[in-house]
Amino acid sequence: AMVATLTFSKKGLQALKPEMDELGQQAQELKDFFGRAVDEDTDAFNRVMAAMRLPRKGDELKAVRVLAIEEATKGAVQVPYGVLERSVEAARLAGKMVAQGNPNSLSDAGVASLCARLAAKGAYYNVLINLPGLDDNDYVDTTRAGAAELLTTVSGICDETDKAVEKRLLADLE
Repeated sequence: AMVATLTFSKKGLQALKPEMDELGQQAQELKDFFGRAVDEDTDAFNRVMAAMRLPRKGDELKAVRVLAIEEATKGAVQVPYGVLERSVEAARLAGKMVAQGNPNSLSDAGVASLCARLAAKGAYYNVLINLPGLDDNDYVDTTRAGAAELLTTVSGICDETDKAVEKRLLADLE
């Protein structure tokens, strides 16, 4: 969002203002989403802990507890999975900023790519840590495969962006 603002306000780059305005709004929406995801992850964890504290005396209570843990754990998977999905958008947006943004903000756009990569990797870890607690094998297999694919996508986008940043930064030294 900052790179977009610094791009359309820079002399000589005003023609990019409509596109940078749109990209800046997308970036702000992503920033807001990622901020909310932190709280949603905490809430999901608290729901898992609450489910684990449910009574387990008697078959009926055990069954209710097991179901509650399963549902809460799926919720704890979905929050980081959503972060993984949105990390793809963040990585693509960072790549656009590297390609089109203010050259004086190139390093900032590169850092955005690194942040997208780290958000994706952290989210991937948080998906994986919760999957073993689930009994729904189809859900586990589908979610694990989807998470791996999303991480691969983010990594590929960020690899290209990182190369572009380094190439341009090193070219400026020559």
